[in-house]
Amino acid sequence: MTSAFRPAPFSATATALALSAGACLLLPAIAAAQAGPAPGVIVYGLIDGCLARADLGSERLNAVNSGCLYGSRLGFRGTEELGGGHRAGFTLESGITIDNGQLAQGGRIFGRKALVSLSGPWGTLEAGRDYGPAFYLVQPVDPMALGIGTASSSIWTGAASTTAARNDNVVNYLSPTWAGMSLRLQATAGEGGSGGARKSTGMNLLWRQDGTLAGVSYARVANAADTDHDSATTAAVRHEFGVWSVAAIVQQGAWEASRTAAAPSSTSSVFSRKYRSWLVGGSVRTSGVGKASLSVKRYDDRTARNFDFTQVSVNYVHSLSKRTDLYAGYSRLGNGARTSYAVSDATGAYAGVQAGATTSLLAAGVKHVF
Repeated sequence: MTSAFRPAPFSATATALALSAGACLLLPAIAAAQAGPAPGVIVYGLIDGCLARADLGSERLNAVNSGCLYGSRLGFRGTEELGGGHRAGFTLESGITIDNGQLAQGGRIFGRKALVSLSGPWGTLEAGRDYGPAFYLVQPVDPMALGIGTASSSIWTGAASTTAARNDNVVNYLSPTWAGMSLRLQATAGEGGSGGARKSTGMNLLWRQDGTLAGVSYARVANAADTDHDSATTAAVRHEFGVWSVAAIVQQGAWEASRTAAAPSSTSSVFSRKYRSWLVGGSVRTSGVGKASLSVKRYDDRTARNFDFTQVSVNYVHSLSKRTDLYAGYSRLGNGARTSYAVSDATGAYAGVQAGATTSLLAAGVKHVF
């Protein structure tokens, strides 16, 4: 049964009056919006190109690569003041490989980061795609800054294994800083069962004061069916003594979910069993324009014998200006008798290592930020 109700027709005069009244009501809001500060958008980026020579044990690889020291990127960041100490913002960041002009992170347009945020005196809420919480502890402590000989080759940064060191469907909470202490909480939605992203939770607690950065982190990533999980606990500290700095990281983890099929016999992935991993190292600034860094890593497999490795990495960064650096680095990884772990830089691992081989990477390049 259809309704018999029909609205009475408006006359042209009544319509004009209604529109005029509506315009009068909207004008104050429009004027207030125009009087406020315009949103600020920043375009930024980093271009890193390098020459690399990797010894894989059975062969040597020579390459022109993108991002040995830092991953190349193009980003957009913006904020808008909302009043009352509140602010809206966003970050969109693309990873690029300059040796071939392609997108990194599996071809995602904004694969490095894609976040929208709302912040105030109570802290910041973010939603989108972001690093796992341990990244924000490991990256500033690692003397290699996750570059040549990166700590992330044996220390998990808290992201699902399928998302290029980041998590999709993220909600973050970042606390204000109290007496140098800050808290980051992260949770993700699964969204799609076996074919979708994995549920994860994580946190880090950081303390910064008088040249010291110290913190702890925990991450948990469920399997596709959400019946089991991978997890790791990380502790790290870095302290600066004038031109010197020293650093240490230790992590204990157990992989029971995302890579169960590989456990305990995967010879090429350290993140497939129970493990303990640590790093010690430091840096020294030279002549006001240079910085030399050293790190020693040890991976201790807790499930299978002869699945361990030791790695030594050194690099030197020379600043030509505030935005341009030259660098060179070397990393050497000694595999256990049965393993074929690969040496890595900021962009990825040099795979194809012969089992039991000592593998190494020598790289030099230029980094420019804008």
